[in-house]
Amino acid sequence: MTDKKVNPPSSAVWLLRHTFPGYHNEALTGDLIEKFHEGQTRRWFWAQVFFASAVAALRAIRRRWSFFCYAVAGTIAQYIFEYTNALGQVSTLLRWNELPWPLSQFVFELSVPAIAALSSLSVLARGLLIARSFRWAYLLRTCIVTLVLITMLHFSTDVFPWLLRPVPGNPYLKVFIIPRSIQVLLLASAYLVAAWLGCPLEEHARGSEGRSEGPQQARID
Repeated sequence: MTDKKVNPPSSAVWLLRHTFPGYHNEALTGDLIEKFHEGQTRRWFWAQVFFASAVAALRAIRRRWSFFCYAVAGTIAQYIFEYTNALGQVSTLLRWNELPWPLSQFVFELSVPAIAALSSLSVLARGLLIARSFRWAYLLRTCIVTLVLITMLHFSTDVFPWLLRPVPGNPYLKVFIIPRSIQVLLLASAYLVAAWLGCPLEEHARGSEGRSEGPQQARID
């Protein structure tokens, strides 16, 4: 019997242990590995890992619903501004053509995404207030990360020009090769990642508090 048959898939074990850290995860990992050693198949092990990962994802969505609301609000706001031709109006109000290059180009192309991100922060702030985890620093970090990620997505064609293809009959006009649905998902993911990076997890904060208070409680007992 080879080592691959004795031990469960290492990639599945890694995914299981990093899906949601904590004591319950370690207990689940140990239980699945023990059942695998008792004769369960690799396919069974992978099925259990995918099920546990799906449950963890649903729990994360329930705990961090404000992040998803922020991502939805930001994505909708940006596309509304684009379809209502707010880019030209906002850029005109900011007098982008009077600014030196390349600042004028940044203002012209990123003014609407920046306004969409700033306007969507109110949704995140309301969610954090409901969850009793509101901090001004969280909003500031989230806003900065959002603008950075949106800027990277916006200027991705300058780094990867093959993402654009010319329109038949008009070689001067180019469009994304990525479907619109994927673009929407990428934009929503940028907002979601920004909120996740900008607002620390409550579990981590509580864990650090528990570690700092642990020795004192032990001495009192």
